[in-house]
Amino acid sequence: MNNRNQFMPPGFIVRVFAIAILGCAATLCGAADSNPSDMTLWYRQPATAWLQAMPLGNGMIGAMVFGGVPQERIALNESSFWSGRPHNYDNPEAFQYFPQIRDLVFADKFQEAEKMANAHFWGKPKAQEAYQPIGDLLLDFGATHFTDYRRELDMETGIAKVSYRLSDAVITRETFVSWPDRVLVVRVSSDRPGRVSLGVQFRGPYLETSVAEPGRLVVDGTWKGPFAAPNSGMAGLIARTEGNGLRYEAALAARLEGGRSEAAGSTLNITNADAVTLVLALSTSFVNYHDISGYPAARCKQVLDAAAGKDFATLLGRHVNDFRGLMGRVHLNVGDAALGATPTDQRLQAVRAGGEDPNLEALCFQLGRYILASSSRAGGQPANLQGIWDEDILPSWGSKYTVNINTEMNYWPAEVCNLAECHQPLFDLTKDLSETGARTAKTQYNAGGWVLHHNTDLWRGTAPVDAAKYGMWPMGGAWLCQHLWEHYAFSDDTHFLREYYPVMRGAAQFLLEVMVEEPKHHWLVTPLSMSPEHSYLDKDGNTAVVSPGPTMDVALIRELFSHCIEAEQILGQDGDFGVKLADALKKLPPYRIGSNGFVQEWIEDWTPGPEGHNVSPLFPFFPGNTVTLRGNPDLAAAYQKWMEAHSSPRGFQLAWSVAMWARLERGDKAGALVRRFVSTSPADNLHNRAGNQSDASFGLTAAIAETLLQSHAGEISLLPALPPQWPNGSVKGLRARGAFEVDISWRDGKLVEAAIRSINGGSAKLRYGSVTREVKLRKGEVYRWNG
Repeated sequence: MNNRNQFMPPGFIVRVFAIAILGCAATLCGAADSNPSDMTLWYRQPATAWLQAMPLGNGMIGAMVFGGVPQERIALNESSFWSGRPHNYDNPEAFQYFPQIRDLVFADKFQEAEKMANAHFWGKPKAQEAYQPIGDLLLDFGATHFTDYRRELDMETGIAKVSYRLSDAVITRETFVSWPDRVLVVRVSSDRPGRVSLGVQFRGPYLETSVAEPGRLVVDGTWKGPFAAPNSGMAGLIARTEGNGLRYEAALAARLEGGRSEAAGSTLNITNADAVTLVLALSTSFVNYHDISGYPAARCKQVLDAAAGKDFATLLGRHVNDFRGLMGRVHLNVGDAALGATPTDQRLQAVRAGGEDPNLEALCFQLGRYILASSSRAGGQPANLQGIWDEDILPSWGSKYTVNINTEMNYWPAEVCNLAECHQPLFDLTKDLSETGARTAKTQYNAGGWVLHHNTDLWRGTAPVDAAKYGMWPMGGAWLCQHLWEHYAFSDDTHFLREYYPVMRGAAQFLLEVMVEEPKHHWLVTPLSMSPEHSYLDKDGNTAVVSPGPTMDVALIRELFSHCIEAEQILGQDGDFGVKLADALKKLPPYRIGSNGFVQEWIEDWTPGPEGHNVSPLFPFFPGNTVTLRGNPDLAAAYQKWMEAHSSPRGFQLAWSVAMWARLERGDKAGALVRRFVSTSPADNLHNRAGNQSDASFGLTAAIAETLLQSHAGEISLLPALPPQWPNGSVKGLRARGAFEVDISWRDGKLVEAAIRSINGGSAKLRYGSVTREVKLRKGEVYRWNG
């Protein structure tokens, strides 16, 4: 549908069928059909460093395209290729020390408790495994003299393109990773016949065999340990497992248009072709977290056989339809789109030098959506600390799933930014962890339900690992369960809730059994925990980490128990368990304001130490919602005071701070931090630079969404914290809790029109500024709020 809907008077409800909503989504709020260039990054030179390369992925295969001319490097990952092999990290001796550690904590002997925990309570081994690179697909073109070079990544279609002129011929390379067909595709073509010649080979740290034959290249390898001694930064944080682990195979088929192909050792040479399409399948022997007996060769053959009947145009079309079907749902139009004519790295340089480019901020918003759509799809593993892209065998922090913030932040944009399908790998991980975590709960705590500490890996380790300042935190499962509930809250999908409620109940069961009444205030608390990665000074001025019932634990328990109670009511299940949860909720410590005027981080008003996250007490306000701006004004004011005192956040903390200011409805503060993020954090490919960690990029995307739309406090709030550098603009396709989709346009910082579409039918309270309205919509209906 190309017709535009005229603005309607306030309160006008448009009744449309669901299919019509999908067809006209791009035209709501007066927005034109999406411009393919509004999500494009481009450059005038090849990449020479990892964070200059262009990321591609389908949730299973990750590829970094460098765009070199003499030699193209496409760095490959497969989401299930990790170090080690199936392993049970639980420590069978741990439980005999748990009561003693607990008693030491309640006696305020925190240093003795930490010493005993360090000696006896860690998993075996004390470190988990690491995400691993497969290697590089190398395309040798031999050309050194070229002109008119351009390299670009269209984030809406997931296509990386390189073009340049060799003498009188223009060479074009198009690369994408297809989720529908499970392959990496590279097409090299020329506008003049017979001008495509290249050699194709492979290299990798675990490569064992490489066999080339005309039209085909097959390589395989096996992970082997142990690693060389880790560098000092990662010492003790990555397991040094010995022996063989996962196997992989990469199989490439070359489809020539003219010319010829021949093998020379392990290189496939293609000469004088008009064009060539390379189709690569990549698989490992991973079956599940306790089985690595799969056959990667058979899997690759199956994938290539299925793709064999599809020409390049068909493969491309299937990929674009799929990828644009995700990325095209949400468009953010702010700033001067004409700046897209300037290379992305030059725009970044201008912003770093103090310039302003709100349109580049919109690109950073889309980058977070893009890497989620590329790194987390059904059939693959969840996005890890680096998404799905890693070139190091000893990556920072093992590129694991760190569940005391980083993994969850990866998925903050999933629901609100209309990528709910990309949430599924995290749900699959959580279900696996409920199995291994049940074993850990029994082994280390003699408790029912299931537990997860601060880290996990491909093998679904749930025991505490690393060191006391990181790992003695039993709340990872509770936080992951918040994502299960959020998916239900945004979708109203009771079938999903019925499937995953047992996982939520198991996490709650563990906490019910392990929490005890502390002796001073008689509150019900987690007896052995910590405020993630943050130390404090106890009453005697000594540094400590472990503590009972820190604020973040209390907030997670409030969320989990309340969600379980509501789920029981929705599903019509026996309420006995809910009665126990409700009784426990009454006994939890209250949120309190400390002597510094901030929401207190620990059960006592201890002085914060210098190291660690120091943002964990923010959880009740964001991403949680047990404290809200209007519902708890005193606590909200304390959070504002905390934010004002912590004015120089970095990395993922900076992204979290944008979201906090958005919840405080301070668009000026949120906008200033968005600008700071874009001027300090992104590399040339817009990915977060710090440690090659993806979390901050995901977090910024979710935080920007919070400035435009909120739905956590029982109402859908329009433009609650609009950044002032975006006086005019529009956003299409954000999602709100209650299964609503929202488009908004604004001018001079004021609402012009919002279109709220009900996906399933239902009621909602809407807010714009101080004005609220109640609406009730049938499935497919649209309510328009005109400014």
